[in-house]
Amino acid sequence: MKIKSMAFDDLVVMRSQIDAEIETRISKQRMKLIEAISELRGTVPSKSGVERRGNSHPLKGRELPPLYRNPKNAAETWAGRGNRPRWLTAAIKSGKKLEAFLIK
Repeated sequence: MKIKSMAFDDLVVMRSQIDAEIETRISKQRMKLIEAISELRGTVPSKSGVERRGNSHPLKGRELPPLYRNPKNAAETWAGRGNRPRWLTAAIKSGKKLEAFLIK
């Protein structure tokens, strides 16, 4: 096709088709690059755009058995993860040892 001999309307239609094809190819290339970067970083891309690590910790979401128990209230326990509960912090400040609260 000779562009100089084409009608103006035909040129406008061809331009819109070319622009659409360029946008399609750009989005495909962008997705390939995002996947390659995610693979290098060890993350998994999601549809929302937020990346997450491919492998989570094996204990995540699992309830651990309690390691420490309040002798004054048996319902209050602590698994040893996260912040110490208030009852345990108060007892340690009063001079008791952490080992005194271990569940045997």
